[in-house]
Amino acid sequence: MKLLVIAPFLLLHPVVSGQLMNHTIDDTLGDEVTGFKVQYSPLNASAPVWKNAMQCADCGIIPDRSSAMNGTWTGATYNPISNPALKNMSAELKFHGSAIYIYLIVSNYPVETELTSNVFCDFRIDGAIAGSFSHITNGSYRFAYNVLAYSTTSLKDDDHTFLIESTGTQPSYIIFDYALYSYKPPSLSLNDRPSPTSSIASDSIGASRSSTYPSFTLLSSTSSSSSTAASGTLSTKSVKALTVGVFLGILTSILFVVLLVLVNLSTKKSLFPLFRAFRQPDPVVPGGAVEGSREKMVH
Repeated sequence: MKLLVIAPFLLLHPVVSGQLMNHTIDDTLGDEVTGFKVQYSPLNASAPVWKNAMQCADCGIIPDRSSAMNGTWTGATYNPISNPALKNMSAELKFHGSAIYIYLIVSNYPVETELTSNVFCDFRIDGAIAGSFSHITNGSYRFAYNVLAYSTTSLKDDDHTFLIESTGTQPSYIIFDYALYSYKPPSLSLNDRPSPTSSIASDSIGASRSSTYPSFTLLSSTSSSSSTAASGTLSTKSVKALTVGVFLGILTSILFVVLLVLVNLSTKKSLFPLFRAFRQPDPVVPGGAVEGSREKMVH
């Protein structure tokens, strides 16, 4: 009985504690919760600067899809020498959270192949410079996967815009794989009630998404977190939907426990008279006769 009374509070503990939750933004599939897709620039339908794994059959440098998150990656070459018209290229991500981690794939083709393997890029959070990353090829032809190019855990838990950008005069080949961001779900108590206007989000997560995150390679980089926070535009419907879903689950569990207790008490009460009928013998009177018997003893 004690376990049944404590059970609802055990269910409440992980929700009230408000632990951080992680979600991925894939280079091609987008945000696994909101469905947001990464915005690549510049856009050129006839000759795209950014190409994903499916579009890069004729590319000089092609990473192994089986080693990338979800089997996808998106890359672009920034070379102001061979393409003077290209002044800037970027990948923009939107998320709601307090931390973000950016993972790239880097290549190591020799310089004499005339294929760009070096990486030079800057990172912006809500418009402000937050850090930079650089990689110089070692000429080994090998790729490095799950490279943590940038991370920060000091953001305000709010909507943010993150930008990966290459500009200036140095050629750069950026291969974006995925981003991981963390957010803190709102705390929930028994006094909370779902809003009548709340609705459960219908976003579905693709079956191909990985439930665990691979180990990463940390290369030399310089980064700094920015305290500048701009008002975001990303919807927080997914957070509200999670709150409603958890509340309904807890409420259902409590009702189930109460029902079990009531059924248990009701069963004991209904069987008590029956137990008495079997266990209570007829009283015995002096002389050896049983009280209530019609037979008399003969002397």
